[in-house]
Formats: sequence, C-alpha cells, structure tokens
Amino acid sequence: RRKIKIEFIQDKSRRHITFSKRKAGIMKKATDLLKQAYELSTLTGTQVLLLVVSETGLVYTFTTAKLQPLVTQPEGKNLIQACLNAP
Repeated sequence: RRKIKIEFIQDKSRRHITFSKRKAGIMKKATDLLKQAYELSTLTGTQVLLLVVSETGLVYTFTTAKLQPLVTQPEGKNLIQACLNAP
C-alpha cells in the first residue's frame, strides 16, 4: 500500500471516487464504533451522533435514539444545514 499525500484533490472525478471509498471505510469502522457507542450509551446514558456530509450535500448518519430527531425532523435538519452554510 502506498502512502498518499493528504491534500485537497483537485480532480472532481477522482475526489468523488476517493470520497466514496473513504466513506465506505469510515462507515464500516463506524459500525464497530456504533456497537461500542451503543454499549457506552446503554451503560452510561451517553448519546452519540456521527455525521458525514458529502461534497454534494448528502448526509450519512449514525445516532442513538435521543439524537435521532436531529437527523430526521425538519428542525434538526435545518440546524445541520445552518451549520454547513456557516462561513
């Protein structure tokens, strides 16, 4: 495996491919983390939210039950959008 330089990818097609591959990897890891987060939440009452937003604005999430409205209800979606639109 070769080491890549971590910098913005100018080529849009290559950037999209890299995003897709990296997102898949992080979501796979997030599944393992979510299991751990679920255990942490169950044992301690902690709430967990993982949010990934693509360059095109697609939102990918993992949440515990109490935070689910942040990604499903209009008010939560508006809050996320406001944060993304902030300078």
